[in-house]
Amino acid sequence: MKSSQIKVSEIGEKGLIERIIEKSKSCSSCGFGNDIDFSNFATSIGDDSALTNVNMDDNSYLVTSTDMLIQSSHFPKGMTYFQMGYKSVVVNVSDLASMGAENIGFLLNIAIPKDMLLDDFDDLICGVIRACDNYNNPLIGGDTNEANEIIISGTAIGQVDKDKALMKYGFEKGDLVCISDELGYAAIGFELLSLKEKDPNLYQEKTDEIKEIDSTIIDLALLKALKPEAKYDEGHILREHNTANNRISATDITDGLASEFYEILNSDKKYIKLNDSISSNSYSKGIRIYEEKLPVEDEFKEIADILGLNYLDLFLHVGEDFEFLFTINKELDDQLSREMHYYAIGEITDNNTVEILLSNGQIQKISSRGYQHLK
Repeated sequence: MKSSQIKVSEIGEKGLIERIIEKSKSCSSCGFGNDIDFSNFATSIGDDSALTNVNMDDNSYLVTSTDMLIQSSHFPKGMTYFQMGYKSVVVNVSDLASMGAENIGFLLNIAIPKDMLLDDFDDLICGVIRACDNYNNPLIGGDTNEANEIIISGTAIGQVDKDKALMKYGFEKGDLVCISDELGYAAIGFELLSLKEKDPNLYQEKTDEIKEIDSTIIDLALLKALKPEAKYDEGHILREHNTANNRISATDITDGLASEFYEILNSDKKYIKLNDSISSNSYSKGIRIYEEKLPVEDEFKEIADILGLNYLDLFLHVGEDFEFLFTINKELDDQLSREMHYYAIGEITDNNTVEILLSNGQIQKISSRGYQHLK
């Protein structure tokens, strides 16, 4: 029987585990050519547990992050199995990167329908391995099970020095509010994918209009939506500049920039309350950003109009960009800008609100609206 006709139920769980072991070798060393150092691991995939040599001391944290992705919620129509596997690694690596951690290993727990084709399963696993290679984060174990749809729960493990860990709190009035790159293209990509499924004719009409503005935008938007990347190197650069005198706070943007604004403020409020015994009523920090400082091209605004969307909504409230939101003091701006690409879009205030100064001079409060599960 050809591999393309075989279903995963025909080889069973143990057969799938063996296949994952085989793919971890063939996809990595033969398919993609990246070398990962496995010398820290005393066992291989297939043992009951993964044994890892980690030189932990009192000055280091073991950093762990886990994310569960469900096919019907997180994988849009048009996403390949390879891209599903790839994203399951990226979402976890992004969390570690935003704290400045070095990757150690990745655990993969996956539930799949029993009638899933073996070739599709292979593609998914190769996506996982490719992402693990790209971020030097070896697949060291996991589990398989059966479900009505694909469910992937990944766990990334890393390490960071205690005095270098990037947290969501610690900023002061006057600190710059920054993002690592442009936002909103993933949102356009998701909108296009949804439109293509609902109304193919309207999708063709809209994409033809968009191509007249910029023929590259559609490919970029779909790439951002279907195959996101983590800002791993940027996390390390920020980590190296994070000191007691130049405290940097950071988080990755997954649920929308506006939502992350409120996340870092709430985190900072809790930290200060815990350490300084202040009342939450006396906390006054806020964020002001400026429309004129947002990295938004005119073409982006035109495309938003074509799709019947507000460009600021795309920029602030959709998410899935996996860029960084971070704060730095102004003295660090000149040096850091020579080492990494980013945009300073605002500053920390003491007015206890999150707001945007629009280009027309009006100040508008930004709501915390963003993507939330179970809502």
